[in-house]
Amino acid sequence: MIFLLACAASPDTGATGEPACNGAPQLCERSLDAAAFVGTHNSMSSAELGWDIPNQNDAVPTQLAAGVRALNLDTHAWEDDLWLCHGFCELGSQPLVEGLTEITDFLEASPREVVIITFQDGISGEQTRDALAESGLAALAYAHTTGQPWPTLQALIDSGQRVVIFSASGGGVDGHHSQWEHWIDVPYSAQTVDDFACTDDRGDPATATLYNINHFLTNPFALPELAEEANTEAALWAHIDDCRAASGRFPNQVLVDFYDIGAVSAVVAALNSE
Repeated sequence: MIFLLACAASPDTGATGEPACNGAPQLCERSLDAAAFVGTHNSMSSAELGWDIPNQNDAVPTQLAAGVRALNLDTHAWEDDLWLCHGFCELGSQPLVEGLTEITDFLEASPREVVIITFQDGISGEQTRDALAESGLAALAYAHTTGQPWPTLQALIDSGQRVVIFSASGGGVDGHHSQWEHWIDVPYSAQTVDDFACTDDRGDPATATLYNINHFLTNPFALPELAEEANTEAALWAHIDDCRAASGRFPNQVLVDFYDIGAVSAVVAALNSE
């Protein structure tokens, strides 16, 4: 699963003229593990691109322009090429390198933005790294050493390494990190708001320092009507507060369907204002 972390729309400076990182001056001195991001689940699956049964209304470039900074991408080998698609590529697909290049283009045009990508990969780690290199993202990737402190967003911006990449097939090679070495994940199979849970579902608690809250409903698949229930301010805070109390961890990513419905950006901005 490819995850990209997100937050509100991001000008280069705050209201008082101080430099901003991902749209907020206070985030500049926050380490990556102390910042919260809006994440889009199955980011590539969008109504804008005509996908059947989409998870988002907007395509990735529109999401990034609106302030999403955490992307969750699914990769597949299909018809002798590499694609972004979810489950069945016949329902919607985009060439992998094309989709990754859209993210590169955004980062090159937006020098004070940091993006997190998490891949649910149906291809090999080598194929993923080749696509990252061809798209130009590899040149912008930060390589983290397990057990060391995460850099601040300002340090990532200063270094030019402004995309942090994870997948199950990653192994710390060329900034392609092993997702479950670094992330703790809560369950993702909720059908109703009452099903949201906070138990540790995936990830190694001995090494993981990043925390993802899966906050989307699948019944039997994603729908805007389900997002209208899940993405209310009350439902978001209830789930976030429960998970913080249960785990003692700060939520670095709140992963949602139809991020543009409800109060997702406002709630994440409030987390970053604490």
